[in-house]
Amino acid sequence: MIKTKFLFFILINYLFFNFSIAENIVYADLDSIIKNSDVGKKIIFHFSKKNENLIEEIKNEEIKIKNKEKSLITQKNILDTEEYSKKVNILKEEIDQFNNNNSNKLKQLNKEKDEISKKFMVEVNRIIKEFAEKNNIEMILSSNHILIGKSNLDVTNEILKLVNDKIKKFEIKNNG
Repeated sequence: MIKTKFLFFILINYLFFNFSIAENIVYADLDSIIKNSDVGKKIIFHFSKKNENLIEEIKNEEIKIKNKEKSLITQKNILDTEEYSKKVNILKEEIDQFNNNNSNKLKQLNKEKDEISKKFMVEVNRIIKEFAEKNNIEMILSSNHILIGKSNLDVTNEILKLVNDKIKKFEIKNNG
């Protein structure tokens, strides 16, 4: 009988403890906050434009190289073997240089995007932390890791509003 009462007591405490914690747990869609915030949209647009410009630049350079290649092919029968071979090697070096430059430009763009995104995330995390402290929230879970949850526990829109209100000046450095 004592064991039953003890187990019952432990069960009641366990349930009470779990329910009291559950009241302080909410969830948010961080991806949505980033993509739909004013600054997040600005960052996405900025890097989309830079990416489009880089692709256009690469295409233009690629056309120039292909034209040089076509011109060289037409000269194959006119030039002596040694001269043709030199020009082929020069073109190969130019193609290697082209590929290296484009690889470096892409790495630089990704590095710049990562740096800006990290700075933005630091600000967003600061706002989320303040939100949790102000609202006495024990834990904010990512909605990506939740199968189902009551819609009243979703604080995505509240945090999005705070992000838009608190992050007005966010500078995106233009390194090129």
